[in-house]
Amino acid sequence: MKRVILTGASDGLGRAFGKKCVECGVEVVALCRTEPDYPCVFLPTDLMDESSMKETCDKIRKEFSGFDALINCAGIQKVQENGEVDYGDMEELFRVNTLAPIFLTSELFGCIEESGADILNVGSTCGTKPGYQGEVAYTTSKWGLCGTSYTLQSELKATDCRVIQFNPGGMNTRIKAKDTGIEVTDPENWMKPEDVADVMLYVLNLPKQLEVSEITINRK
Repeated sequence: MKRVILTGASDGLGRAFGKKCVECGVEVVALCRTEPDYPCVFLPTDLMDESSMKETCDKIRKEFSGFDALINCAGIQKVQENGEVDYGDMEELFRVNTLAPIFLTSELFGCIEESGADILNVGSTCGTKPGYQGEVAYTTSKWGLCGTSYTLQSELKATDCRVIQFNPGGMNTRIKAKDTGIEVTDPENWMKPEDVADVMLYVLNLPKQLEVSEITINRK
């Protein structure tokens, strides 16, 4: 790979993956609100705002159309018990976790087909099985992203593009702390985002005739 488009590039798994790419000589075009702390092309983008995403995609089509992969890594989490679901919070979840990947992929679809670029959608283990207490909206947003990947796999089957649904389990990031204010107290028991990023990079660097359609990584 020579260039990737990466959402959520400034924090958590996205930051870890972006840094790994730079270390390997891959140019990162970072789509996020906060500028990453590593060398990259920073395109300030609000994934909750249609006009912001359109403006960014216009720039990508003009200046960075030849990319090797679109990595939809941005995600937010909201803990909402049934009976207490807030509509505004739920809308934010779906805008970032589900709608933004669909919209960005659609806006850049021509570039993706022309370049034979891969699409990697970062979901979650909670989007593969039921049973997560207090996370009905978050879980559903991740199930929705799985459906997006399956549909794209069918649509792009006859092209050089690969679509990878990537489902990591619990990592030592601040995704839940940003919502609840509760930090991880036992980081040694959670996966390191750097290790998960290694797997992402490995899968994307496989020869084109090898496609890993879906991968789920659980913490032990």
